[in-house]
Amino acid sequence: MQIKHIKYIKKKQAKGKLKEIYKHIELNFGALAEPFTIHSINTELIAAVWAMLYETTLIENKIRRSIKEAIAASISEINKCNYCVDAHSMMLFGIEKSLQNNISTLLEGKTEPKTKEDKIIFWALQNLNFDSEIITKPPFSKEEAPEIIGTAVMFHYINRMVSIFAGDSPLPTTKFKALMINIATKFIFGKAINKKKIKGESLQFIDKYTDSENLEWSRPVDEIKKAFQYFQYQTEKGVNQVLSPKLISLLKTQTTNLELLKPDFGNEKLENFLKLVKQDEKTIAEFCFLTMFEPHKVYEKQINTLKQTLNDVEIMQVASFVSMLVAESIGEKLNESI
Repeated sequence: MQIKHIKYIKKKQAKGKLKEIYKHIELNFGALAEPFTIHSINTELIAAVWAMLYETTLIENKIRRSIKEAIAASISEINKCNYCVDAHSMMLFGIEKSLQNNISTLLEGKTEPKTKEDKIIFWALQNLNFDSEIITKPPFSKEEAPEIIGTAVMFHYINRMVSIFAGDSPLPTTKFKALMINIATKFIFGKAINKKKIKGESLQFIDKYTDSENLEWSRPVDEIKKAFQYFQYQTEKGVNQVLSPKLISLLKTQTTNLELLKPDFGNEKLENFLKLVKQDEKTIAEFCFLTMFEPHKVYEKQINTLKQTLNDVEIMQVASFVSMLVAESIGEKLNESI
């Protein structure tokens, strides 16, 4: 298990509700992967993350799973999350491997998207280019949005968490990547891929959520709406005990500036943000800002400095909160033209 910076609960140590969640993940996903276990020190958070992925990406309502795996891989590609690119390339290989080639050709500009599947993949690859025609005129309906935007929002969140707390790849070696993907798909994920999923089944692990005016795109599918609203509730729960109200307000304001999502914005934006923050919150404020906009710049030294005042549960809570703030904001923007 490649988990950095924070503690996690191993399978043999899991008890009660967490043990049941672990079983359900292995049965339906195929492996107890790092994107789930990095959340394991907060049982309600891992329950929410699993419910989001299960109801949004694994359950096929109007969009088949292979297209959603292609969205997951494409979002991970533009967010430079190598772990998630490899993980969802494995899934694609086991479900509809031709879509993996489509991602590559569209990413390299070798072809124009013609089929609906290719247009959705291209939409995902253009997810941070909000002026792109395919973003302003999305190739899917309001009824399809919960699965498509939901998968995008999910991976804008997961990519940030994985970039900070997980390794570079779920594969033990990348020397023979194609062979390793073939083996992993066949012997680890194959049975779970083919297992019939039951709509709403993951909601057994969540018990309370608050109806939100946000997440408008999720409303056509009740199970997806409930999963995301519960997750939103859990990311916000308790964060006031770690971050000051003023810092929370500043962070929320920053997420309205989606220009910061463009790569390599430089240090000036970060420095200007930190000028607004009290001296005793500058370290955690910098961690929050980088997690939202450049998670690859969060280094072990920063985490170790945070650990002088915060425990692992608090660091996880803060990272989850700010990652969801950005993912939510992207989802709202993507929903504007539907």
